Amino acid sequence: MSDLVTVSAEIAPYLTLAANSLGTAVIATAQQRIADRTVTAGEGFFRRLLHGRSRLGGGNGEPVLDTRRADALDELLAGLDDEQRRRLSGAVATWLHDSDGPRDAERLLAHISRQAPATVTKNNTVTAHGHHLVAANEIHGTVNINDGSAPQDGS
Repeated sequence: MSDLVTVSAEIAPYLTLAANSLGTAVIATAQQRIADRTVTAGEGFFRRLLHGRSRLGGGNGEPVLDTRRADALDELLAGLDDEQRRRLSGAVATWLHDSDGPRDAERLLAHISRQAPATVTKNNTVTAHGHHLVAANEIHGTVNINDGSAPQDGS
């Protein structure tokens, strides 16, 4: 099974290229193909985006999507399991409807990272002595601040 975030980092610039070159309607229709694993006449998602063209992009620093790269990206997509493909499809749909900023690879990756399942959570015990300030996004385990009070359990 491929990692959704890793695969997404590879494909995001090309999804952005396609959305900005072909229009969002093409990507909106095609994004369902990601979730459904749909292929047409043996063509994968990215090969289908070329639709008879030899290449797409390459101007103003854009990535180039040619048949070789399209096949490589389709292979990456094929490595995703059904749940990862569903998450990717949902992130692409959200990105297409997001009007709060530019339609770029960075913004798409942000949507994908919100769709990706959380990484493995480890339970840790952190101990600090004296008067300290502890800042944490999430606490899974016990935080002990030795100022005479009892341990604070954050799990």
